[in-house]
Amino acid sequence: MLDAQDVLSAGLLFSTACFAGSVVALCARRPKDGEVAADGGVPVLLVLAVALALVLATRPLAASTLVPIAIAASICVAALAALRDFTPVGRLLLASHLQLMGWLLPYGAWFIWTIDVSTATRALLLAGYPFVVLTLPVGLISTYGTWEVLCRRRWRRPRTPPPPRARDRFPKVSLHVPVRSEPPDVVIRTLDSLARLDYPDYEVIVVDNNTVDPSLWRPVEAHCERLGGRFRFFHVEGLQGAKGGALNFALRNTAPDAELIGVVDSDYETEPDFLADLIGFFDDARVGFVQTPHEYRGWEDSTYLRWCRWEYKLFFHTTMVTMNERDAALIVGTMCLIRKRSIEAAGGWSEWCLTEDSELSIRIHAAGYSSVYVDHPYGRGLIPETLAGYKSQRFRWTYGPIQELKAHLRLFLPAPFGRPSRLTRAHKLHHLHHGLDRLKIGLGVALVPFNIAAVVSILAHHEVVGVPTPLWLAASSVVISGFVLKWQVYRMKGCGTADALGALVASKALSHAITMASLSALLARPATWRRTDKFRTTPRSLRALTAARDELVVGALGLLLPVAAFVVLPYSPLLAMMLLAALYESANYLAAPALALLGERHVRSVSAPSSPTVPIVGQDGVHVNAEVEP
Repeated sequence: MLDAQDVLSAGLLFSTACFAGSVVALCARRPKDGEVAADGGVPVLLVLAVALALVLATRPLAASTLVPIAIAASICVAALAALRDFTPVGRLLLASHLQLMGWLLPYGAWFIWTIDVSTATRALLLAGYPFVVLTLPVGLISTYGTWEVLCRRRWRRPRTPPPPRARDRFPKVSLHVPVRSEPPDVVIRTLDSLARLDYPDYEVIVVDNNTVDPSLWRPVEAHCERLGGRFRFFHVEGLQGAKGGALNFALRNTAPDAELIGVVDSDYETEPDFLADLIGFFDDARVGFVQTPHEYRGWEDSTYLRWCRWEYKLFFHTTMVTMNERDAALIVGTMCLIRKRSIEAAGGWSEWCLTEDSELSIRIHAAGYSSVYVDHPYGRGLIPETLAGYKSQRFRWTYGPIQELKAHLRLFLPAPFGRPSRLTRAHKLHHLHHGLDRLKIGLGVALVPFNIAAVVSILAHHEVVGVPTPLWLAASSVVISGFVLKWQVYRMKGCGTADALGALVASKALSHAITMASLSALLARPATWRRTDKFRTTPRSLRALTAARDELVVGALGLLLPVAAFVVLPYSPLLAMMLLAALYESANYLAAPALALLGERHVRSVSAPSSPTVPIVGQDGVHVNAEVEP
């Protein structure tokens, strides 16, 4: 009869070795920018052989060892045969990681159930398991969405501009530029770039939405007049619905013969071929929108801006590419072209959602339209100069998808529970995941009290619990490989190691803002649509840390308490694992004040007398980051 402990240990050890080996094999060769390094079956066989040798060297040669190895090896072989569009090492990576998660869940449950602890400690340790099991698929989709660009060698759907061809018809494009209390010179540079578009038939509609100070919008109005008849300017007061309301106003004032709508944020300077390169996609009547990535300018000489820029890029070079492969791309607010008929079929822009752009994607797909994501930038905007602006932007991008999930959940459910639509299974999966991935962050906060209580219970009962080697190896492999593979993605896009680490710091600095946004949306707390400030910021010295005050306090406590526990308490492997997790979380929080100070250094550098500055002018002589109720 097979022993459960031996079976779980052998399966976990073999899958861990396969996964770690596949990560090493994947990173062994540096691919060219945007290309997956070629590999054959030899690295796969080598990884499997090493994994087998490792298990046999540490486990008894018995059925309880051989059976799980046989099962795991069979799944790897099946993945090699099934995932034809992936490299052999990529197939092994995905298959072994899935197996690792499959073995880790029962192993962890068995470990907690059998260790010699009090009933209270056991119950607290097991309290979070249902959450882990339920959210595992969401985590796997997020993980594979990042890794797929490393593993896939052949893509089925287009993600590059179609080849140019002679055209006898150019559909009219109406470009919409929403403006709200922006620096006039920034908006004017955007309009000048639109005036240089190499396309014969387009108009530009600028909607100035509730700007109080005439000194901000009058220069833009005058510049539109200078640019000629294809530029139309509207200053609107009392307009509700934030950016969505402004875009609906522009839609109502669009030329009747316009077939396509473009959205360009007021700080984005566009390339002349923006329209000419993308217009060919709309020859297919099924295409509802084409989206291009966010890209930025002025970051080259600033460490802060460079780190933020690379942090932004990860989503656009991984997740959006993966979603496009399943025809489930998102509209992301700027540098996109949308078929006017598809917006009308969807019912226009939402004025209640903080992410009116991705929310519209759901309804356009539900109306039966397809989409395309082109992984090539056609415009460059401005990165928020401070951590406060950076966090405010990410708060909105986290809160909005949860609003979308709540509003459209029935669209994603199967019959008879769902609402009929023309969403495909892939649409439903990815749009559902887009909301759940943010929602689970807020739900995870509910586990924090249980984790703290478990540590207290262990201390109160003087419990010393060892951690088996397979569990240590599996947990370490998952954490370390996650960092390594993210670094490999950056490496693939031409990012140096220092900037890749900086992008990781920038990502961690947003953790608290994302968590708070997820909790706020989960609890249905009202939130305002807060514009991203594009005015030049004045230096604030150490006051810049106020943007990271909460993170500084939590991070300091999270750092001091585990250190004190290591010094004062007797060593326990389980306690050590939990305290190391606390140290990891404290590092996430301390990344925010570090980035805030780095941002302050950037602000000081651009505020030097030798640097050109944008006057900070607004109502009563001071610019304020305005808010609009959604």
